Amino acid sequence: MNNLEMHETQETIYSSNNPLKYWLYVLKHSLDFKTRSPRKEFWMFYLGNIIVFVILISLLTLVLYIFKVTDYTQLVAIYSTFVIVWRIILLLPALSLQTRRFHDLNKSGFYTILFFVCNFLLGYLSSFLEHVSEESSKFAIFVAIFIVCFLIDMWLFVLLGFIKGSSQENKYGPNPLA
Repeated sequence: MNNLEMHETQETIYSSNNPLKYWLYVLKHSLDFKTRSPRKEFWMFYLGNIIVFVILISLLTLVLYIFKVTDYTQLVAIYSTFVIVWRIILLLPALSLQTRRFHDLNKSGFYTILFFVCNFLLGYLSSFLEHVSEESSKFAIFVAIFIVCFLIDMWLFVLLGFIKGSSQENKYGPNPLA
């Protein structure tokens, strides 16, 4: 896709208020780690993601109901597998979108790695803390790491979701809204 076609596609998508169009747009641009994305693309992608996820999980629930799957451990395994597969499928699109958002703020896309690592650690530590006694010497260390990762995550989330990008061209390209 050349720059003119990409700009025309951006104009079409950025004038839309349909979160599913943004969701598909981000999926199609999963390998774009060089340009910029405005806040609206960020929010609309995640809104579209919620809509698609709810539809798919509802369909999965319907299928499980039809096949009379009622065993708790089977249900947990099926839903957990679905969520893991869903997160793996959306990993690359989410990372590329976050990178483009950082670029819109004229910041390095390497912040995305920090965001990814903190999210991973939060998930890992959440499950690990369930199995560690509060009296354990490791408990305080894990809680401290958890708090630091959570604060970094929130700071990066505020940057991505609430801070307006550069209004002028920056080192990552022209303003996508211009």
